[in-house]
Amino acid sequence: MDYIKDILNRLIDMYERREGFKKEPSSLRVIQADIKKTYPEYVDRYNHNVYKYINTAIEKLINENLIESKADESGKYEKVKLNVESIAECYKRVKRIDIPQRCEKIKEVLDLFKDKNLPVLCGIVSDWSKLISNYKKLPYDIKYDKERLFNILKILEAILGLGRESYIRNFSTAMFNDSKRFQREFKSTVESILFDYTDEVVEKDKILEYYNLYENPTYVYIKGDIVIKFEDSLIHVREINGGIALSNSALEKIKEIKVIAKSVITVENLTTYHDEDEKDSVYIYLGGYHNKSKRVILKKIYDENKHCEYLHEGDIDVYGFLILENLREKTGIPFRPLNMGVDTVKRFFDAKIYKELTASDINMIEKKKEKLGEYKQVLEFMLLHNCKVEQESIRAVEILN
Repeated sequence: MDYIKDILNRLIDMYERREGFKKEPSSLRVIQADIKKTYPEYVDRYNHNVYKYINTAIEKLINENLIESKADESGKYEKVKLNVESIAECYKRVKRIDIPQRCEKIKEVLDLFKDKNLPVLCGIVSDWSKLISNYKKLPYDIKYDKERLFNILKILEAILGLGRESYIRNFSTAMFNDSKRFQREFKSTVESILFDYTDEVVEKDKILEYYNLYENPTYVYIKGDIVIKFEDSLIHVREINGGIALSNSALEKIKEIKVIAKSVITVENLTTYHDEDEKDSVYIYLGGYHNKSKRVILKKIYDENKHCEYLHEGDIDVYGFLILENLREKTGIPFRPLNMGVDTVKRFFDAKIYKELTASDINMIEKKKEKLGEYKQVLEFMLLHNCKVEQESIRAVEILN
């Protein structure tokens, strides 16, 4: 081990934790390390070489006026004290950059992105600039890493500017000329940042889809008595067992949609889509978060089929209700909840087919209780009994019964 470098790095770490760079040296508490506790091998009588190496390192640092220490009668050093007046030399000795300089470099990176016409990105840059102005580490384990910061901000700028469905590997290649680097190094961090800074309530594992970035192509699944007209063809969906799956690019080419059934039901889960078989309903599974192209097709269905009843069947949890509210707001369609009331959740609860609420669920219910006033009764039941239910549980209950 390079004991000179290790001793100095430990003392500098303590200096930084105590924010010594913001204080006068005279007002700073003594910064020192206990050699015997730090290096137990130092007092191992059978390991004389380590004792010799550590003493040599300490004596050299004393001679360079970087630390202060005194040996006892046996020649051992108990504590070494950082000479704060020589802190600049200490940084040079271990080839480290002090925090004020690192913060200045971070600020230069943040300034590159502060005027982008992207509200989410501007909010992130503003918050992080305040932290850096106070010499605080950046969150999401970025700390003072300017290269990682630049890459993350570059990624965020690109994602927030996506106007159509894109795929992660293609995105990673465009960013880094490496199809796997985004997933390997940045995906988890970027998901956390977007989850925290996005006003819409979207579950973290769906947040990239919300911004049009997908693992693979997604499809809208449609089944039931509905006729879809393209430029040169007509599809009677009820004649196809299990319905059809249309890609986003196919949605854009639809010319006309006629619903023969009485109701249109969007479902949150693919299993629910496959399970349902009501003859008087058209079922639509959006295949992930309802992005722009999927909202366009829903609006087209509604505009051309105002006579239908519009329902949504989702999970009975706070996110299920928020998805329904978001669907209403973004499409303007008066969707009503289906199988999402107290009677349904009670049925699942009595059958012991439910999950317990997480701390995040409870916090979100409290945070969004005004927005979710329509669902007050079912939310109160969930809180009282500490339960939430996935829509797949409908068939599970039937299997048990």
